Order: sequence, then structure tokens, then C-alpha cells
Amino acid sequence: MMERHKGERLVVPDRYKKYLSVQRFSCSSLILTILFLYFLSGCDRPILTGIEFDKMDTSQDPVQMSYTSDQPIIKEFKSGRFTMIPLAEYKISGVMVSKKTYSSNWDGKVSPIDLAIAWGKLAEPENGRYITYRQGYRWYHYQWRERSPVDHSYILSHSSNNHIIPANENIYRAMKTIKQKNRVFLKGFLVNLKGMVKGQTVTWNTSLSRTDSGNGSCELFYVSHVRIETKIYE
Repeated sequence: MMERHKGERLVVPDRYKKYLSVQRFSCSSLILTILFLYFLSGCDRPILTGIEFDKMDTSQDPVQMSYTSDQPIIKEFKSGRFTMIPLAEYKISGVMVSKKTYSSNWDGKVSPIDLAIAWGKLAEPENGRYITYRQGYRWYHYQWRERSPVDHSYILSHSSNNHIIPANENIYRAMKTIKQKNRVFLKGFLVNLKGMVKGQTVTWNTSLSRTDSGNGSCELFYVSHVRIETKIYE
């Protein structure tokens, strides 16, 4: 046993010195590990570019305006080179009701996140509780319960599955932080995409309607601005 009395210098027996050295090494390693993990988590966080305290209006339909440009958007990945042609400027405000991430194949590199967004009456909690949403394999599905105040046609025209193409790394990181029921505002372009993957041509086209369904009815959305509740990222 080690004892220390008031006014005395602590003398550590030799048999304890090795133990204390190991303990100091373990504590140092633990601190370094914690700092390393904190650094990694910080690297993955988006950089905030603004704050907006006004309440987000999720009652309105998305805004779509025709757009023409001679300069396409070019994206390069290990899986290939892709050219995007903007067809419309696009803005949408709503509640995120489902999110699905992708990482495999060329489409997972170009569009790593799908967001299902609902607006209008669907964004109101008292109505949203009657509806369940789910996503998979780039598809989006919904079901509504008996006595729902909104019917199938309303859900179809006031929700959408958005294949998100982040304009930059910060937008991508911000998208990953979106949680279910968050109010979001996204701005950018609806695009058609064409590329070469392993010597073969691939295409991916956007929908330009909020009332279509089935294959090809999702929005291929190049996002350059995102607001999540009060936080803005660009």
C-alpha cells in the first residue's frame, strides 16, 4: 500500500512504478483516440453559411421555371464522367418524410441520397400521422390509413421522391444531417444526365411533373442551396 501523510513527500515503491507508467500511457492513448475521433467527426460536418429565423412556409407547391443554358454541368467520378443538362430552375419547401442513401454503382456516386419530401396539408403533423412513407431501390412508396383527411390523389400531387445530386461536398454533408420531419428548403436545377461508364453510355432523366407516378416520375435534382430548419448551407 502507498501512504501519504501531511507534510511528507510521496515515495513510490519500485514495484508500483511500472504500473503507474502503464496507466499514464493508457490515459494518453485514450485522450489521443478521443481527439482523433472528434477530429474525424468535425471533418464530416457541413460548414454553416447562414441562418434564417423566419418560419419556413411548407404550404406552397414547388416552384419550377424553364431554364436553358449553353453550359452543361460536368461531374467526374472514378466510375465515369457525367454531363447534366439543366431543364428547369427548381425550389421546394416541405417536410422530409423519408431518406435513403446509396453508395454502390455509378448512380450511387452521382446521387448518393434520395429524399422524399411532402408539402401542403401533408406537412401538417395532424395529417401526416395518417400516412407512412418508405423508399428502396430508387423507388418511393406511401400508404394511408383509414379516415385519412387526404386521399391518394392529394398525396401523389403533394409529395415527391428527389434523387439528390449535391453541387459540392458541403451540400452533401448537409444532406446527410437531415432527419425525418425536418423542415427543408432546397434550390437548384432539375436535370437530365448522360455519361460513360465502363465504355457504355448511361442516361438518367428527371420528371418535370408533380402528378406523375411510376417509372421516371422522380425528380433528378442538382442541389446548390439547402436550408434545414434555420440552418443554411451552400
